[in-house]
Amino acid sequence: MHEFMSRFSVIHRQSSMYLDRRLREDNITGSQYTHILVICENPGVSQEEISDKLKIDKGSVARMIKQFEKEGYVTRLTSTEDKRQYRIYPTGKAKALYEKIHGIAIASENRLTRDFTNIEREILKNLLDKVILNLEE
Repeated sequence: MHEFMSRFSVIHRQSSMYLDRRLREDNITGSQYTHILVICENPGVSQEEISDKLKIDKGSVARMIKQFEKEGYVTRLTSTEDKRQYRIYPTGKAKALYEKIHGIAIASENRLTRDFTNIEREILKNLLDKVILNLEE
């Protein structure tokens, strides 16, 4: 009975709570940190590309970017290729936060796979990639 969905739900909730606790002082939630990672790892990324990478609604990304811009984490510049599109660049504030978030993300992954061998970690990653591909069909 729902043997996978309930497990995914528990993993998501527990991981979000862990990330929320670790990021609370920076006013970033577990659901926002991935945006900072994508923006800092891909300076000049478009909102649409963020949406594609994170598999989330374009409207949600637009709202998040607007909030990040207001808080000084990003700068939005009109694309030179397409004037209807914005390119998102991290500010120094975002880059500083990125280092902390990156460390927390690694710690979170290590926590999730604490007693796994390297082979088990690789198998899990490959299986989760297959699940994601199934969802994209």
